[in-house]
Amino acid sequence: MGAGESSETIPRSLETVQERTQWIRDREIADTALRDFLRNHDKEHPNGDRDLEEHVAKVLNEVEFDDFRKQFRFGGKQSLNFFVLTGISDEFDDIPASIVSEFPRAEEVQDQKGEPFLVDTEEFDNRLYVILGRYVSMKTVDPSTGKPQRDLKPDECVAVINKDTDLVHVRTAEVPLARRICRKIASSVGMDYNNEDVFYKPSFDQAFVDEFSDQIEKYVNLNVVVNEGDGRTASSVRYTSKKDESGDYMNLLEDDQVQQELNEEDGEISKGYVKLNDGDFALYLNRPQSKIWFRSYEREGRLNEIEELINDVLRESGGYPQQKLQGFENIPE
Repeated sequence: MGAGESSETIPRSLETVQERTQWIRDREIADTALRDFLRNHDKEHPNGDRDLEEHVAKVLNEVEFDDFRKQFRFGGKQSLNFFVLTGISDEFDDIPASIVSEFPRAEEVQDQKGEPFLVDTEEFDNRLYVILGRYVSMKTVDPSTGKPQRDLKPDECVAVINKDTDLVHVRTAEVPLARRICRKIASSVGMDYNNEDVFYKPSFDQAFVDEFSDQIEKYVNLNVVVNEGDGRTASSVRYTSKKDESGDYMNLLEDDQVQQELNEEDGEISKGYVKLNDGDFALYLNRPQSKIWFRSYEREGRLNEIEELINDVLRESGGYPQQKLQGFENIPE
């Protein structure tokens, strides 16, 4: 028996192993993420061609697999859309019950494309996860004729509410859907989402970028917007980093042309794919939409780290317009 394993870590039944393995496969968790989890829990990696998903299912005990579920239940290559719901943290304990009346159940909208429905709510690590589904049109093949067809299949997204702050994010690629979900959450606890002091997108302005740059190792690609002046429309230029002699991408902030656009032409970075200072954390920042997304598969703990980083940067850069946001003191105007 390998290091980090004991008789207690091996599930007692084949059925349990099969259920766990299928759970892992359903989420298409990247091999690198699985191996990182094993390493962080002092578990040996499988030898040779052994099935990695099945190996994880076998070697984790109940407590470890519960942590595994939390880390990967809502993880992945996620897009995080940020909103502020002023006072939502005060309503944290009431949301699971109040949200039921705002969203339909799956069977009520199974013929409606894009209508969000409530699946469940889960709470852990001082966060409430509002799990939502919607039916999307997907191309399939009719098994009887072999011809292509389109069916409505369920697709999942999740809204994350932090017990300690009013910054909320919704994990979906679609900004309008994220906004709609946040409005329903606000409505469920009697908040006026039409009031711009109550419900709004936080500002990822130039002050935000300047503060955020302290956390950045390099920009791998970016868009620079330059205002042409004299009533002309602003232009956007996209830059992509080249690799240096060692095979690493160069930092675009050190590129002469980018520096000229930013410093001499009063350009601003609107979007960019960045690597943070810890070296293995890369994300895409979309300033106009107050949104970030990840190209690699990220576990829950890492997504929470980014949420906390965004909180800190907004607080320091004045990205919250009100004098005091719930959970934060002395936020600049």
